[in-house]
Amino acid sequence: MKTDTLVAAPATRIACLALPKLIGAGNLDAATGCFSRDACLLTPDATAIHDREHIRPLLAQLISRRIRIEVEQSNVLVAGDVAYARELWRVSATVAAGSRYEHSCDPSLVLKRIEGSWKISIATLWGWGGR
Repeated sequence: MKTDTLVAAPATRIACLALPKLIGAGNLDAATGCFSRDACLLTPDATAIHDREHIRPLLAQLISRRIRIEVEQSNVLVAGDVAYARELWRVSATVAAGSRYEHSCDPSLVLKRIEGSWKISIATLWGWGGR
């Protein structure tokens, strides 16, 4: 990670960084476990995917494409059992004929503390709503 500006407990930072790390490591079960059971993930075309088991196939696609995510910036704000994170990711993958695909995205994450663990409740990994 290049920069960190955090107003949060270390546990929220670990929860935010876990998803990109687990996708890159190819650990589908653990990546899926980053989400709460009733989570919502917004796809690049703004389709809302609800529930952890429906999010799992999208995570499997990212893993099968060997996506690597570098978290360049992470800002987290905590209020009780809810946290809001804004990040800047550099996403890369090797595509056909060995060429590299790279782009930046600015995901937002809403986390909630469930039984002592931080889980992603809402994820807009590719951004949402324009600027």
